Amino acid sequence: MAKTSRDARRHVRQLSKFFSSVGTVTEELINEFIQSHKNKKHLKQSLRRMETRGLIIKRNKNFSVTQKGEPFFRKYFPNSRNVKKNWNGKWYFVMFDVPVKFNNKRRILRSLLREYMFYPIQKSVWVSPQQLADDFWKRVVKNDLDKYCKVLSTNILEGDEELKKHFKDLVNF
Repeated sequence: MAKTSRDARRHVRQLSKFFSSVGTVTEELINEFIQSHKNKKHLKQSLRRMETRGLIIKRNKNFSVTQKGEPFFRKYFPNSRNVKKNWNGKWYFVMFDVPVKFNNKRRILRSLLREYMFYPIQKSVWVSPQQLADDFWKRVVKNDLDKYCKVLSTNILEGDEELKKHFKDLVNF
């Protein structure tokens, strides 16, 4: 086991580089990568855990990302598999006000927003240059968060230069 959760996250992040960019990786390439690192045991353990959690599957000496693994790896490397899209000129906002007694739901919502490449401009106001994905809203409803959320889109956002810098790898402005 990794010494700290920070070490474990680092190992997962290192392995995620493979899966986020190509989706399928040969066992030989993974072994080569592991051998080149100091913490071989921990990297192997992280790989086994990813397989046990159903994030990757091993078939014929190849590791492939599962449907469950797609959002997981997108969280670590959101832009590596996505093709840079042209911006339609709109900013999409999700604003929320989750009561304090539902702190766990608030954490779930923020995690979803990060996963779908939203950026916080305030604690409860998040923005993206990409339209909301259908599966995002389905997950919001599934977690019973829709009653706490409002969605807004606008063509004009004064002072959006910082946001354009943040999203430059995701969208062609």
